[in-house]
Amino acid sequence: MKRFILASIFFTILIFNIFDIPSVAETKILRRGFYRIENLNLEQNTIYTIQNTSFNEHIYIVIIDNNQNLVQAIRLWPQSQKFNLVPLQSGYKIVVTGDGDLTITK
Repeated sequence: MKRFILASIFFTILIFNIFDIPSVAETKILRRGFYRIENLNLEQNTIYTIQNTSFNEHIYIVIIDNNQNLVQAIRLWPQSQKFNLVPLQSGYKIVVTGDGDLTITK
């Protein structure tokens, strides 16, 4: 009887852990550089949020379209709040300057 109860508890815990869906969105951390939307595996027409998670460094982010036109530019202070990006399209490029860590989340 003990074995049956222990086996039932074990399998119940196992079943609930198998179907556990992570609730945290995937984050990407970018540093200084040029990035293409396709290379970052970001979904098109989706609004992402950005945040500077570094403690001392400022970040300046620029989003450029296919024709090298400025789409959005944001300066982020250290430990900044989250800001929404414009919906990203195919061919957009992200330019990150500064020594901080830029976190992109959905």
